[in-house]
Amino acid sequence: MDADVVVKGVNFEGLRIVGDPVELASRYEEEGADEIFLLDITATIEGRKTFFKTVKDVAGAINIPLGVGGGIRSLEDADAAFKAGGADKVSVNTAAVRNPELVTILSREYGAQSVVVAIDVRRRGNSWRVYVESGKRETGLDGIKWARRLRSLAPVSC
Repeated sequence: MDADVVVKGVNFEGLRIVGDPVELASRYEEEGADEIFLLDITATIEGRKTFFKTVKDVAGAINIPLGVGGGIRSLEDADAAFKAGGADKVSVNTAAVRNPELVTILSREYGAQSVVVAIDVRRRGNSWRVYVESGKRETGLDGIKWARRLRSLAPVSC
């Protein structure tokens, strides 16, 4: 997927291009958005880092907080998002499932307010199951239990 487009879909499928990220972020800010999140939904499954040039371009065009997710797998990746990309927050999902300690590491380094853990879930019977890799792989984790565990991994006072 091209770095310079915003896509929309349902359950990570049927993705269609809807516009330029800088233009859309600016428009959303004008319309009253108080925060923008750029989620590079293919970075993890493609095994690459997020598109930091796009992040930097969007950060330069808006005056509201910017969050970045997709391809953030380590403290070094988060550093790149915060320093080079201009992010105010980072979001992890697959990386948190693979290495829950990453949530603690990022929270201690940047403060819990700057770390978001996205949880992709689907209902399975009477429970919510956690998925990773852009909703492609079920983890076996219960969504409610996983959310509670994550909360315990992010210290509030750092």
